[in-house]
Amino acid sequence: MRDPRDLAQLIHLSLAANTKLELTGSSLAPTHPKVINIINSWLPGFKNNPNLKLISQRGDFSKRITQLKKKGFVIVGTSSHQGKSLFGSSPLHKEQLAKTSLAQGKHVIVFGTETSGLSEAKLREMDLVLSVPMKNETKFFTLGSIVPVFVYEALRQKKLL
Repeated sequence: MRDPRDLAQLIHLSLAANTKLELTGSSLAPTHPKVINIINSWLPGFKNNPNLKLISQRGDFSKRITQLKKKGFVIVGTSSHQGKSLFGSSPLHKEQLAKTSLAQGKHVIVFGTETSGLSEAKLREMDLVLSVPMKNETKFFTLGSIVPVFVYEALRQKKLL
């Protein structure tokens, strides 16, 4: 994440959905003044008492994926051009649905950059790859638009809404 507004939107979503947000690599820091000021414009008083307990920044992507797998998490990669539909397809066999379901177990949903997504090497580290169908000439979604879709679909499937 390089854009303060994009990161602010994801932090805001994390707070609203009570989900953890982890950033890896050279992302902008969640404590960056521009990020905090943007969130403060939506949530007055945030600047004086920033609630970032659900937000963390990690270094090595592959090392973190290995740690999460050891803790029993299913690692779900996202892609705009490959993988099974997040919403399933019709008709779906029960076995296929189980492979795309986020209803049971612990999941980590991994997003790549907006324009290039997850690299092939990172996609190989995933237990499951899901996508959201797109029409027309759209090649990708912005993180600010796709992350909420995945988060709320996962919460819906887990019956946490």
